[in-house]
Amino acid sequence: MSDKKARLRAIFVEEANEIIEDLDVKIINFEEDPEDKDILNDIFRGIHTLKGSANSFGFTRLGEYVHHFEDVLDYYRSEETEVSKDVIDLFLDSVDVVKEMLQIEIDESEGFPEKYDETLTQIQSIIENRDTATSENVENSSDLTEEFSNESFTAQATNSDDTDATMISQCDDGENLYKITLLFEEDSFTRGLDHARFLNLLGQNSKILSSSWDFNSVPSLESFDFKKNYLSEVVIYLASREEEEELRDIFEFVEEHEWKIEYIEKTIEKEDSAPLAQEEVESQKSDLIEQPSEIAQVKMKKTSEVKPSEASEEKKAKTLKRSFVKIDTEKLDDLFDSVGELVIAQNFLMENRAVRELEDVDLKKNLETLYKITRLIQNRVMGLRMVPIRDTFEKMKRVVRDVNKKTGKDAELVLSGEDTEIDKTMIDKLADPLIHIIRNALDHGLESDEQERLNAGKSKTGIVQLRAYHQGGNIVIEVKDDGRGIDPKKILSKAIERELVTEVEAENLTDKQIFQFIMHAGFSTAEKVTDLSGRGVGLDVVKSFLETMRGKVEIDSTLGKGSSFKIMLPLTLAIIDGMLVRTSNEIMIIPTLNITESFRPLKESIHTAKGKGEYVQLRDELLPIIRLNYILGISEERVEISEATLVSVENKYGKFAILVDELIGRQQVVVKTLGKALAGIKEVTGGAVLGNGDIALILNIDELHANMS
Repeated sequence: MSDKKARLRAIFVEEANEIIEDLDVKIINFEEDPEDKDILNDIFRGIHTLKGSANSFGFTRLGEYVHHFEDVLDYYRSEETEVSKDVIDLFLDSVDVVKEMLQIEIDESEGFPEKYDETLTQIQSIIENRDTATSENVENSSDLTEEFSNESFTAQATNSDDTDATMISQCDDGENLYKITLLFEEDSFTRGLDHARFLNLLGQNSKILSSSWDFNSVPSLESFDFKKNYLSEVVIYLASREEEEELRDIFEFVEEHEWKIEYIEKTIEKEDSAPLAQEEVESQKSDLIEQPSEIAQVKMKKTSEVKPSEASEEKKAKTLKRSFVKIDTEKLDDLFDSVGELVIAQNFLMENRAVRELEDVDLKKNLETLYKITRLIQNRVMGLRMVPIRDTFEKMKRVVRDVNKKTGKDAELVLSGEDTEIDKTMIDKLADPLIHIIRNALDHGLESDEQERLNAGKSKTGIVQLRAYHQGGNIVIEVKDDGRGIDPKKILSKAIERELVTEVEAENLTDKQIFQFIMHAGFSTAEKVTDLSGRGVGLDVVKSFLETMRGKVEIDSTLGKGSSFKIMLPLTLAIIDGMLVRTSNEIMIIPTLNITESFRPLKESIHTAKGKGEYVQLRDELLPIIRLNYILGISEERVEISEATLVSVENKYGKFAILVDELIGRQQVVVKTLGKALAGIKEVTGGAVLGNGDIALILNIDELHANMS
């Protein structure tokens, strides 16, 4: 495979995945609003695009399946037939087959997805049983205007200069006139190329004035092969404000010899005759008549020979559209790393002692300007990585629908904060944890039957809320249900049974700390194992995700009222907001996400338990103390606790205090990965270069707690 073909194949796979991901959401939206045929049209267009591109790259199994899927979608979008729940189920199952089939084609594997035959049989059954009248309407319809929404679209049987002049007369100010010729070969259908698709694409942002079709090669019905293309030439006249390059992009996957585009110059040599009457123009739209000899003569030239008119350029300047460029996320990461180095270099300059001692006012102003511009560039590059969480939230509708179907429950998903932005790196990994939390809320949280809910004074429909919002320097994603809640006694009993905690330790645990046990691998209180829950693996996925993303989860629940899971994440993984501390002349960074407060303890609040370590009384809590220099092996110096500073931190297991010599200050730093030599130190998650050139290590609070235990 050539480099160009491989590159185009990679683009197709990426775009195909995007189309398929959107299908689930659109089908669910259509189920919620079945009167909105535009949604069904969008679904049809996605499948239609997928069909053509799949065949172009030799994904014939995928192309054949989506061809049948397209047929059933076309039937429902063109008829007033009610789309039942069973049909929606078929659509969703078909999307699942398309997902699996695409992966099979990419892997070049043998076989078909599990539901391939079942869904294909259902699709074919619908097509076979559709109304005869519908079939006749489709067969007898020769008017493509309805398909491409162009009122002035007509079939033409001539291709003369007179026709060119007629087309020019139908162009609005600022529109360019193009003549496009499609010369598809006999095997074009098997390669996913069909004329209707390109007419559709051309008509989206432009106006099709006419088309002429060469039917001379079409054989009799007896010898007709539906897999072959017998239309050797199709000529299209197009009025468009698009430039030729934009139109050429539509034919990117078509061989060069199978199409051509010509720009028709609007240079008219007028004779002593009156303009063409409007009645004649209207007549020419419906009837093929001979053009008057006095009509303007038009010269046809290639675009390369003709410059767009000044009026066209002026019109284009007024109607500029927002354009988007797809960029590999690795390139964004490289750009962000480069900007991070720029920030570090700028900090070196600002912290340089010789520079700081200079009394030059202009130099200080220039340095301050450099600082502001550097931060602005950093913030804008960070913004390039941020994307709305909407798509991920919308996908959860399918999860709720599937669980409702399997459990027989009636639940509704309520979304809010969908426009909240989050780092693209995180959003790619967020879907699985959210699926597990929502399944847990539906299967465990909501009551088993409507009567139980009604007896509790609730509506028969269970509510699961999914919302996102900013809190401080973090993003919070909350899943809340109005179900039966979590019983802390039941959780604690199971935790003691599994030896996750002793009975003595359990006496001092709060409900929030008890709820954290459900995040352990294999932990489950379900009495019956189903394909949705009961195996104790779901929330463990959430735990793994949070460890990777430097986040945490807060679980709150009230018996009889419902439960809430709050996932707290940093806005980006590339930068961390931390507190710089000094211990034994080494600088460390504690993530502010984990810090609750810092304080200088009184002597009377410090306690020592033989064999248990040191503790500090903070109001009504007794916190264990970690001497950071001991844990990290920096030194064995023993500082008096009352003369040091304690930083109270919290993780999923509770609170503890870190003893440090000094608080330096809060700072945002660019995270750097550690080399192989330091990769085995679990107590640190990364490093950062400070303004003076020093290296500071970022502490892993969970590992510090485990080490303390």
